[in-house]
Amino acid sequence: MSESANRSAQDAWVLRVLGVETKADPQVASAAPSRAAEQWETAREMVLATLNDLESSIRSMNDPLGNDAIILVKAIAANLTAAPRTPQQIDELKRYLQHDTIINDAESENGFGIKVEIRAPLMSALLAMERTMA
Repeated sequence: MSESANRSAQDAWVLRVLGVETKADPQVASAAPSRAAEQWETAREMVLATLNDLESSIRSMNDPLGNDAIILVKAIAANLTAAPRTPQQIDELKRYLQHDTIINDAESENGFGIKVEIRAPLMSALLAMERTMA
């Protein structure tokens, strides 16, 4: 059996048994990267909004020691690339999120009642983007 005939038989089996069309639909394939980019944008906006809330709460304390915390919050925001487009940018963001202790500090209980989630939503979006580039 030729390779194309074998592939056709496999596709038919998957469709019959699983009910899934395996042939690449160009519209679906081209939409995947934009969906992943939208997921990143949404997750990033959520994280930035939370960080802004945290910064506002720290500022409201009017404590000079709060300035150091504000600098760290702003540093996190500054490191979140608006639209990572290359595998290298995605790898750098993943490394930052996984290994920089500032992320752990920001996600820890803060006394303001603000739940800060950075790593989980952003890593999920980055992994989705990574899959579309594979």
